[in-house]
Amino acid sequence: MAADPSFSQAHLYRLHQQVKKPCSLLIAPRIRSERIKGKIATPGLYLWEESRQGVATLLHDTSSFTDEEAKIRHGFAHCDGLVLLPAEDTVRVLNPATSRIIELPWSPNSVAPRRHLVAQGHQAFGFGRDHRSNAYKVARFFYRETRAMGGHGMEVFTIGKDQYWRETAAQPPYPFLAGRIATFFKGSLIWTVDQYSLMYECDPSLLLHHASMTCFVRFSLEDESFSIMTGPPWFEAGDYLESRLAKLNGELAVHRLGPNYESVEIWMCNDAESNNPPRWEQRHVFNFRAYIRLIATFNDEIVYQDGSSYLWRQTHQGNKFMVCMTDLKYHNPDMGTLVEYSWGTIKDFDVIFFIPTLVQI
Repeated sequence: MAADPSFSQAHLYRLHQQVKKPCSLLIAPRIRSERIKGKIATPGLYLWEESRQGVATLLHDTSSFTDEEAKIRHGFAHCDGLVLLPAEDTVRVLNPATSRIIELPWSPNSVAPRRHLVAQGHQAFGFGRDHRSNAYKVARFFYRETRAMGGHGMEVFTIGKDQYWRETAAQPPYPFLAGRIATFFKGSLIWTVDQYSLMYECDPSLLLHHASMTCFVRFSLEDESFSIMTGPPWFEAGDYLESRLAKLNGELAVHRLGPNYESVEIWMCNDAESNNPPRWEQRHVFNFRAYIRLIATFNDEIVYQDGSSYLWRQTHQGNKFMVCMTDLKYHNPDMGTLVEYSWGTIKDFDVIFFIPTLVQI
C-alpha cells in the first residue's frame, strides 16, 4: 500500500491539514572522528518525540558514510518527510521512515576550485518541492575557478527525472554563503548572500555601499528563476553570518541579538513570495543571552537550539527547557542497544523539524 503514490500523497495531505501537528525532531549527533583529527562522523539520524523525553530512536544508520571535514561540513534539510544529506563530494536524499535512500550523480562542480575560498568550502545546497509538478529538486550553488562576477553558478537535480545535474539558464545574481543550507519556503529556496565574497572577490568598490547590499535571493523551483529579497532593516554588516533564516508557522523568520546581547529578537514576514519587498516585523523578544538557532514551532511555541546541546521552547511564561541532547539515550531498535553521546565525543548536533511520511523517491 505504501508503494502506491496516491496513498503516500493522501497521507502527506492529511498531515498538512492537521491543526495540531506531531512534536518531533530529527537529531544528527556529529561526533569527533576516532580515525582522523579534524574530521567528524554522523552515526545516525534519530527521531526525538516530546512524548518520549529521555530517548531518541534511530531511524537511519549513517555510520558507513565517509567522515567529513569539520570546517566544511553541511547541515541537512527536510521537505515532506524527505531528508537531504549533502557532503562536499556526495549528495544523498532519503526517507528515514521507509529506509529508501538515493545517491545523486557526481558533478564536476562538487570539486573545489584551486583559488582561495573561505573555510566553509565552495558550495551550498537547497532542497524542496516544485509546487507545479510536485517534483522534488536539489539545488547546488557553487564557485567556479574564475574570480569576479560570473565566478559562480547554480545547478539542479530533479529526483525521478534527471539523470545528471543540469546548470540553470540564469546565473545567480550574487554569490551565496557557502555551507549555508537554503530555506525552503512556498515553492522557493531562499539563499543568504555572501557579502564578504561580494565585496572582496567580486567588486571591492561595493565596500562603500555595504549597508545597502542585497540580503537574500529567492530561487523558484517552478521556473528556476532568481529574484532579490531584502531583509529586516538591521540586516547588514556581520549580521548575516550569525542570523539564520527559518520557517515558523508558515512565515519566514530571522533572529538577531538584542541590545547589550541580553535578549534575542525574532523578525518575521508573511509575504516573502510576492514581487514586492517583504515587510519584516519584530514579533518576539526572548530574554535569552546566547546565540540561538530557530528550528520549528510546536503548537505555536517557538523551538530553538541554544548553540550547543540544549533545546528550548518559548512559552507565554518565558523560556522553557526541553531537553539536553547529550543527556538523551539513543536507541537502536534493531540491535536493542542504548547509546549516549557525551561532551567528550560530541562536536555538535544538527536538528531539524521532522514528520515521518511515506513519500517515495
